[in-house]
Amino acid sequence: MNPSDRVTFYGMEKNPTTIRLAKMNLAVHGLEGDISKAISYYDDPHKDKGPFDFVMANPPFNVDEIDAEKIKNDDRLEFGLPGVNKGGKVSNGNYVWMSFFHSYLSDTGRAGIVMSSQCSSAGGGEAKVREALIKSGDVDAMMAIRGNFFYTRSVPCELWFFDKNKPADRKDKVLMIDARNVYRKVTRKIYDFTPEQQKNLASIVWL
Repeated sequence: MNPSDRVTFYGMEKNPTTIRLAKMNLAVHGLEGDISKAISYYDDPHKDKGPFDFVMANPPFNVDEIDAEKIKNDDRLEFGLPGVNKGGKVSNGNYVWMSFFHSYLSDTGRAGIVMSSQCSSAGGGEAKVREALIKSGDVDAMMAIRGNFFYTRSVPCELWFFDKNKPADRKDKVLMIDARNVYRKVTRKIYDFTPEQQKNLASIVWL
């Protein structure tokens, strides 16, 4: 099939250089996309284009400069606002991102998100949002991976996967995989999975 006939790509990014890279990446693969310049915390340029079937994201971790007053009534924060510090800023933006990505999905939508490894154990307001997110039944799987798996991330990460169309018998279950010791060293600063390792991890998920 021709991907351009079946798939439309939308994205947002505040850095003009990254926008150009994204557009070039799409073009190299013969694809087109609407990549808007926007600060995702406060802007939602593709609001009228959704909901979306898939979301892929590698957002900034542990951001602490989001103005809580500006986003407190944002429809995308369906699970509420994480903790706010004395300066009126969101203490940590990880669950702002997670809530946004969840809200973008259609009733059968799925998401894959690269997230800080601190996210799954954070307390306070973040823990309340995490509990509500888990209770939605849409968190399908979480996978812990070692550092240096991404050019922009040298620290260990967790991959979160949402599926709004999970079967009823799995709605109250989340698959958690510790893959920190599964890797191939490509260079001193870059690691990845071999094709065989990827297939093995995928098989565990399918099983």
